[in-house]
Amino acid sequence: MKILYIGNVQGLSNVEKYYLTEQRLINGFTRLGHNVCLFNDRDHARYANIFKSQKCGLKKMNEKLIESCTHYKPDLIVLSHCKNVSNETFLTIKNLLPNVKITYTNVDPVTVEQNINDIKQRKGIADTIFVTTAGEALKQFKDDNSRTYFFPNPVDAALDTQHVFTNMKADIDLLFLGSALKHQQDHRHELAKFIIDNVDEDFNYHIGGLGINDKKAYGQAYYDLLDRSKMGVSVSKTSNQYLYASDRMSHYMAAGILTFIPEGSQFEDILGDDAFVSFSDNQDLLEKITYFKNNDEERQRIAQTGYEKIHALFNVDKVCKYILETTFKEPYSIDYGWPVTGY
Repeated sequence: MKILYIGNVQGLSNVEKYYLTEQRLINGFTRLGHNVCLFNDRDHARYANIFKSQKCGLKKMNEKLIESCTHYKPDLIVLSHCKNVSNETFLTIKNLLPNVKITYTNVDPVTVEQNINDIKQRKGIADTIFVTTAGEALKQFKDDNSRTYFFPNPVDAALDTQHVFTNMKADIDLLFLGSALKHQQDHRHELAKFIIDNVDEDFNYHIGGLGINDKKAYGQAYYDLLDRSKMGVSVSKTSNQYLYASDRMSHYMAAGILTFIPEGSQFEDILGDDAFVSFSDNQDLLEKITYFKNNDEERQRIAQTGYEKIHALFNVDKVCKYILETTFKEPYSIDYGWPVTGY
């Protein structure tokens, strides 16, 4: 089929983030045999006016999207973060293409007010909504015309090519990355500071961002860090939502890094208890990272198990098949291994 992907992907300034979820989904749909055309709403808006302003270019960008749909006639429109596109535009497209399906993907927490509003904005416009949280938290998005489902942060064999559990040259004991949270207490900052203050002097860590420093990494520099890191901490903006995690969890595990995940997300329900290490609080994490630093064979064994499981379970081709079968109301062709209940 023909798929139109709308969001801030590729375009004029995204090469350093070539490994994020949007590109992975594009790769997955393509490998399944579909043609994917991209529409970067932000770039179209900026370059629709002499001021290079998204705000000033909104009207022309929305008109261009409608025109593009009349030429391309997609079977499916996939939305990511594209708030510049109005619901009125999508209603116009639906009137012009009555058989088109629309799905919306969102990878942010469903506990953040702004993100809740972003998701609710597409209720009734999107036939299906997919978010990286599972369970009853999705009931808040219940709508007669839209169904909301969980989907995992995908792993892509074209991008996740490392095997850190076999890399004897890996020299970073622990990797901990994240953006600082503004205007609120940041539990990740507190955890990072706790690690810095309490690990032994010979413990080699790389902490980037988190209100500690500006050592965040993108592009190949990010993958170089992954390849050097034996262990990684995956702590998200919220750590108590069922099956919610940032995409770093998938990146770390898919690279063969032993990954530490807070207990509240309960990923053992789908990954088992032998693919990662869960922790309950700061002291528990400290004790466990110290243990695995001194027990390298056990670290490698769990990391390899996590690598194998997440590549099998969260494979992006499988995730894309799930999105298509759900959106077009087809019987599921396989047991996906994660919750498929719609709300």
